Amino acid sequence: MASKILIVSVIALIVIVGAGIYFSGFLFPQQTATVRVGHLTGDLHHLALFVARNQGYFEQSGIKIELKEYANGPLLMQDFLAGELDFAYVGAPPAISARAKGMSDPNAHLPVVIASVNLEGSAIVVDGSIESPEDLSGKIIGTPGTGTIQDILLSMYIRDHNLTLTKSPMSISYLPIEFSKGTINGFIGWEPAPSIAVVQSGAHVLLTSKDLFENHQCCVLVVSNKFLASHQDLVSKFAAAHKLANNYIINNPAYAKQLAMNITGHSSQLIDLALSHIVYTSTPDPVSMKTFLHAMIDLNVVTTLTHEQVDDFINAFIDTRFI
Repeated sequence: MASKILIVSVIALIVIVGAGIYFSGFLFPQQTATVRVGHLTGDLHHLALFVARNQGYFEQSGIKIELKEYANGPLLMQDFLAGELDFAYVGAPPAISARAKGMSDPNAHLPVVIASVNLEGSAIVVDGSIESPEDLSGKIIGTPGTGTIQDILLSMYIRDHNLTLTKSPMSISYLPIEFSKGTINGFIGWEPAPSIAVVQSGAHVLLTSKDLFENHQCCVLVVSNKFLASHQDLVSKFAAAHKLANNYIINNPAYAKQLAMNITGHSSQLIDLALSHIVYTSTPDPVSMKTFLHAMIDLNVVTTLTHEQVDDFINAFIDTRFI
């Protein structure tokens, strides 16, 4: 009799504990972390962000993303330094410039690279009056903003080839429009803006960013140093989701193309051209970032560092734990 009572008691205990676990899960579900992610307007470099969202990689990691869109990298990095973003998909030079600027401010949220987004991926497109790079002299060439990676690439090329031209900074969405109106002779921009001008306005590609600087680091995935310090596990999960997405792009080009068409509303022909200029990879390239920083010091874009400090700066800028 005592043994029967014991068995019944054990079964009852199991039922009570099981019910408690079930109802605690129902009443107190596992919290999903919401993170604020900055990205650029119409930038196919950032396709991995949308692949990760569409494939559920963030959701599967317990991450909910709140997207904030910016016209260019320097504008994005202003909000980033102020602590209004946790992660960002952004060009390497704006992130470098922001970190160099913010290092003297203990309250600044400094960008830390946890993965590459892409290499190359931009182009200079021009009208029929420009047949060679030398013809750029005396012309008006648009950029997506002072301090963007495209602006830095153009400045480096002008310096290295002794060219004289007028740069006309404006929002990326206006560059193909102003080109079609003839108010600029050409522009440098991230994809798909150059391909829009080629397909819709008869522009031709004068130089891709591969021609300007082969295998250069373009966009990077950065996290706030303060967010990293308190949420390392969450940062690791976000970086892993990003890398899964980049690998998915590489291994499923038809899907990537269709998603790019869906996001932008552009034709198959235009997206094919745009994607042909972009190299998706999650492994950052510190060598090209050091080259950028040396050039930015020479161009007075970065004034708080010397050439002797470049190696240490870039080594601290990239956190290799997530690569």
